[in-house]
Amino acid sequence: MAPLDSKDRQLLEHIHSHSGANVQDLCDVLGVTRNAIRQRISRLEACGLMVSEQRSQPRGRPKNVYHVTAEGLHSLGEDYRELAVVLWEVISEVQDAAVREQLISQVRDRLADRFRRKLTETSSADERLDQLADEMRTSGFNVESDHSAVLPILRETNCPFPMLADVDEAICQVERQVLEQVLGAPVEFKNRCRDGHHCCEFEVQVGSTGKA
Repeated sequence: MAPLDSKDRQLLEHIHSHSGANVQDLCDVLGVTRNAIRQRISRLEACGLMVSEQRSQPRGRPKNVYHVTAEGLHSLGEDYRELAVVLWEVISEVQDAAVREQLISQVRDRLADRFRRKLTETSSADERLDQLADEMRTSGFNVESDHSAVLPILRETNCPFPMLADVDEAICQVERQVLEQVLGAPVEFKNRCRDGHHCCEFEVQVGSTGKA
């Protein structure tokens, strides 16, 4: 699922704070047409972030009233970027190098475990890469797997950690190492947003280990 944009958040927050809303209410909130609202509603319903119920009216046909789901409320609370930057700054400023590396290692291993346990067992590096790309997309990453070159590539069209990367490029290395753990093969940077490229590309060194 793609990250919520500002209008998605405005719409969901209005629905939640008013314990439900109909199409006209949402048109008034965003200042757009009913067709535009219905398109946005359809997308958010498909993502499981909102649901509708028919509510009887004193006159005329029942109206659809929309409510935010538990998953929608969870998504509204997921804008942790500033907190993530603060936490990373705290870790980076730990004076004891051994303690600092231990903390970073725990972050790396936890992220790797989170993705690895969602993948099915396969001996194919290409299949693992495709599975990982699919799982990352469901977690809000804008990624794709590319098998058109000599070596397979995981491409991120948007850096998931732009604020963190501005603070400390070590987060880029953590992400690369996470991919290595999940894929079971060495991974090298081909391009990075941090270096001025339009995307981050991770090249999987297929054949560098027995697994891949």
